[in-house]
Amino acid sequence: MISFRYRLKRARRRFGKSRKGSAAIEFALVAVPFFLLTFGLAEVGMIGLAQTSLNFAISDAGRQIRTGQAQLNGVTEAEMSDQICDGLNDFLLMSCTDTLFIDVDRFDSFVDVGVMDNPLASGQLDDSNFGYAPGAPSDVVVVRAYYRWHIMTPLFEDLLGNVTGGERVLVSTMLFRNEPYL
Repeated sequence: MISFRYRLKRARRRFGKSRKGSAAIEFALVAVPFFLLTFGLAEVGMIGLAQTSLNFAISDAGRQIRTGQAQLNGVTEAEMSDQICDGLNDFLLMSCTDTLFIDVDRFDSFVDVGVMDNPLASGQLDDSNFGYAPGAPSDVVVVRAYYRWHIMTPLFEDLLGNVTGGERVLVSTMLFRNEPYL
């Protein structure tokens, strides 16, 4: 009769020599880091594309304010927000309802702009001081847009988010002097 130790030793030797299933085990070890890297790159790429879209939309809207088209045509804050939203949706389908905030301020000179308040505090976006003042000819104007981007991959919410609720606030700012359009 073969002893239990001998059978165990023989089974270990057989198991050590066997190569069946090694590819599956190797893939299982590499799969988690591979998919994390793939999803992370996709997430960062989408955020970059959304940021670029926001910059483009702000540039286009700021040009209308700078040249006086917005002031002369009586463009309201809601209409300006709609124009920025349309610019955002040129590349991506992004919802602007409760996610897009604009702040347009006028100043007498560039020195008066100084350091503007950061509306991101304590993990929240405070839009209570936002306004819409596109200014008159030769005024200095700052156009800022904030877009709340929902992070799609739950594992990256803490890493990429800058506000609570698994979101990242994308910011685009444009500073210029209005042209003497009158």
